[in-house]
Amino acid sequence: MTTSIRSYGLQAIALCLGLFHIYTGLFGSFDASIQRGVHLALAVAFFAVHSTRDDALWFNRFNLLFGIAVIATIGWRMSEHIYLSSERFEFVSPLTSLEIILGSIFVVSVLELCRRAIGWVLPALVLVLFVYCFIPGLPGLLRHSGYSLGLLLDVQYLTYAGAFGIPLSVSASYIGLFIIFGAFMERSGLGALIIDLANHAVGHYRGGPAKVAVVASAFTGTISGSAPANVMTTGALTIPLMKKTGYPAHWAGAIEAAASTGGILMPPIMGAIAFLMAQYTGIPYLTIATIALVPALFYFLGIFLAVHWAAIRHNVIPVPRAPGSSAWAILKARGHLILPVVILIALLVEGFSPQYAVSYAILAVIVLSWLKPTTAMRFRDIRDALVNAAAAIAFVALTTAVAGMVVGVFEMTGLSLSFAQEANSYVVGLFSGLVLTMIVSIVLGMGVPPSVSYIVQIAVTIPIVIGFLKTSGVDPATAMLIAHFFVMYYASLAVLTPPDALASIAAAGLAKAPVMKTALYATRVAFVAFIVPFLFAYKPTLLLQGLPLDIALDIGFAAVAVVAGSIALEGYRIPWFRSIDRLIGVLVAVGCAYPDHTINIFATILGMVWGARIFTRYQRHRVAIEAVM
Repeated sequence: MTTSIRSYGLQAIALCLGLFHIYTGLFGSFDASIQRGVHLALAVAFFAVHSTRDDALWFNRFNLLFGIAVIATIGWRMSEHIYLSSERFEFVSPLTSLEIILGSIFVVSVLELCRRAIGWVLPALVLVLFVYCFIPGLPGLLRHSGYSLGLLLDVQYLTYAGAFGIPLSVSASYIGLFIIFGAFMERSGLGALIIDLANHAVGHYRGGPAKVAVVASAFTGTISGSAPANVMTTGALTIPLMKKTGYPAHWAGAIEAAASTGGILMPPIMGAIAFLMAQYTGIPYLTIATIALVPALFYFLGIFLAVHWAAIRHNVIPVPRAPGSSAWAILKARGHLILPVVILIALLVEGFSPQYAVSYAILAVIVLSWLKPTTAMRFRDIRDALVNAAAAIAFVALTTAVAGMVVGVFEMTGLSLSFAQEANSYVVGLFSGLVLTMIVSIVLGMGVPPSVSYIVQIAVTIPIVIGFLKTSGVDPATAMLIAHFFVMYYASLAVLTPPDALASIAAAGLAKAPVMKTALYATRVAFVAFIVPFLFAYKPTLLLQGLPLDIALDIGFAAVAVVAGSIALEGYRIPWFRSIDRLIGVLVAVGCAYPDHTINIFATILGMVWGARIFTRYQRHRVAIEAVM
């Protein structure tokens, strides 16, 4: 395939994919078989052409064959959607020879393309589960009577319980549109605008470039939905500046990796997990985005404090503002680029569906960019945005289809219920159950995107957490909400923590620092993210569940806990902190996090007295420094 033919082919597929999603967003989705089938077929076509290059290894040339196989089997399925939906009985009617052949080709081809896209972890998990289906009489919770190849293919190919299930539905209806929106926003120059505004707001303070990374990543990450992509976008600017102003290379990479990972947790988009959660829980998307705000703010507060203490410890010099620069000048030149986000949020608040709102926001990106010649999107910008979006959609569509296979096996065999019942019988107490879930969630998140890890855990860990919470007296509706958020956090943090640490690897590459050291420090910088899920598990008020007064009190106590915890962890080699201060920080943090308001109040009073003493020492230190100067 020549380069020019391949390039034109990619552009044509990207255009079809973009127009398909925008059309269905504005005018409504097609029948589920058509909507999901066209989405996956176009995504596979793009991936197959994109990954087949003239200089590719010989076995990569088979990508086209696997792509054609997937498209052909999807085409047959769509052509027979009336028969499959109204004339055939799911899980009852036996499969014909043709259906078995087509189903086998589809499953094998999708698994292989997914392996080539993201590696072996997720496809290997699916293969293990498939083998498990054919081995009856296993001991304990794994026991089942055996399943036929026909039933397995029925689940995975012909029905909406497997590859064409809810994960692919969310990808086809929501995620694809928001990826397109993010690609257009990035191409329009919004990312550069956010970095410039963040630089103006906090760049001139001590540790300014690191604080710019924190602020910019909070906003750009929620749109991009990918921590490694966020690292490459903001980190290309902030990491060299951090190193130049005095941060060690591994610290610069760690800060960017931690901040970029937090973008996945920040509303409104949350790396598309918000839409998955809305689909599985039945809670409106806007409600989920609102609930997610408080924990996300605590995450970034913790990172901001860690960055500040590190700046003091490493004597990082402030970077003065450029003469004549002002936020008004920046907004006057490019502030209209923010308006599509305002339109999106306004339409969501007015009650329009996310698909409809984001489709209009995509069109608004193009139209509003024309308000000024310097920001106007031209044909090549629109083309490049569509191609970038198609590449991301292809990745997501393949992984959600395979994640649906995992969910299909768990539902078919009843493994979810078995795991939940077995875990409840062995785990003593809520805390130990949550710790176990945290470990399993991080392990299952290695090697896959957070959205895919979350989908897999809907079948694996979430039922277990719901069981733990209900046993502890939490009402079922609140238990479901806590469980989904708890697992979502640790699924997202898997891209940060070693040994996988995709965000840390990307940041280490930019910082020219050791990967493992960067990943370990990134985990340390993001310490709040590992604590926050336990906080809202014991205090659902942090997820805005409860009376307004209780919510306000617990948010205040949690803020004190985050500040005290950051001093306990990072308050060393700082002149006005002593060793006893770090010990008191631990006591205050634990006391404010404990689910009892009386203890919270005493811990807060201790924190205020202790904080006053530290502030006095800080003032003396500052006076002494000024006297020397």
